[in-house]
Amino acid sequence: MGWLLVLFDLPTDTKTERREATRFRNSLLDLGYLMVQYSVYARCAITLEKKATHLKQLKTIAPATGNVQCIFITDAQWEKSITISCTEVKAKRQITKEVKVGEQLQFW
Repeated sequence: MGWLLVLFDLPTDTKTERREATRFRNSLLDLGYLMVQYSVYARCAITLEKKATHLKQLKTIAPATGNVQCIFITDAQWEKSITISCTEVKAKRQITKEVKVGEQLQFW
C-alpha cells in the first residue's frame, strides 16, 4: 500500500490558464485526491494496479501546459512525514498577548 503524490506547477497568467488550473485541481478532488498543499495532492493506492489506473487518469486530465509530477511513496514513508505549520506559532502568539479587561470584569 502506498500514496500517489501529485505535484504541479501550472501557468496562471491568462484567464484560460487559470481556468485550466482550476479545472485540474477540481478534477483531482473529484477523483478522490486530498489536498496536502495548494499544488500538492495525494491519493491512497492500495495496489500497484490501482497506482497504474490513477496514473492513466492523471494523463487524461493533465493540462497541456505546465508541469505535473507524480511520486509514489509507501505507507511507511508517508507515516514518517513531518508537518511544520506556522499556524501553531501564530496561535501561541495570540495566547500570550496581553488582553486588557475592563475594571468591572476583574475579579482577582
